[in-house]
Parts: sequence; C-alpha cells; structure tokens
Amino acid sequence: MSVERQKIRAAEWLYRWSLSNSIIGIVFTILSFMGVFTLVLGPLFTERFGFSYLVTAVLLFLFVLAVIVGFGLYLDKVVHFWSAQATVGTVRNPFLVDVMYQKELLSLIYIQVPLLKSVRAMVEVQPIDPAAKRAYLEDLDRSLAKVEQSIRDKRWTIEPHERVY
Repeated sequence: MSVERQKIRAAEWLYRWSLSNSIIGIVFTILSFMGVFTLVLGPLFTERFGFSYLVTAVLLFLFVLAVIVGFGLYLDKVVHFWSAQATVGTVRNPFLVDVMYQKELLSLIYIQVPLLKSVRAMVEVQPIDPAAKRAYLEDLDRSLAKVEQSIRDKRWTIEPHERVY
C-alpha cells in the first residue's frame, strides 16, 4: 500500500473514531441523565403515581428523546441552524470548488457525455431554421468540449463568470 493510500486510510479511521466518540458521548449522556434522575425521582413517582423505577426510567428516556428530537427539529426547521454549516462545508470550501469527486467523474463519463452526443445528433437531423440549429450545435459543442476537458483533467475548470456564490 502506498504512503498516500496509508494517509487516506488513517484519515478515514480517525474520522470514524470521531463519529463513534460523538455518538457514544450522546448515549452515555442520556444514560447518565436517566440513571441520576431515576434515582432522584423514583421515590417521588412511586409515592405519588405508583410507578416503579423501570417505568420512571422509561418515562425519563421518552422525555429525553422528545427533547432531543424536538430541539433538533426546532434548530433545523425554524432557526435553520445547520444551513450555514452546510454552506461553509460545501459551497465555500476552497478544496471542493474545482476538485471532482469520483461519482461526478463517472457521471460525466457514463451519463453526461453520451447524453450530450445524443442530443447533438438529434439536433443535427431536425428540420429547423439553419441559424437556430447552428446556435444549438455550437452550445452543445462548447458544453461537450468543457465536459470532456473536465474528464481529462479530473477537475472542474471554473471561469470567472461562472462563480455562483
């Protein structure tokens, strides 16, 4: 395995480790909350409502689950908390502006190029105004040339007038 591939594998495992730790942290936080408050509220719920400690723990779990889901939905749908993070992570990331993902490259090779060539062939045989046909074919040729250049370079060439953010 090459050094570059080893670096990628190490980065993948560190990313997985980080995700696992964050999920485990959430689970242990919930369990700690439930455990402490089951011990604190258990006698009160047993005395007042006749609930066992298990029922108290289940009620606390449902409460915590409702708070987490409710707060997440509030942040997502009302405040749009994660939209800025998504924008910074994708649109404004300088490393994602012109670098092409593997699936984008495969999509260009197996979908976009054949589609552009097919549309070009169909336009050529259409009985339409020659000036309009020439304009359509020039646009298709320009698009096809740019896509084929992107395939060769394995990166997007973005012209100054093409910036959309």
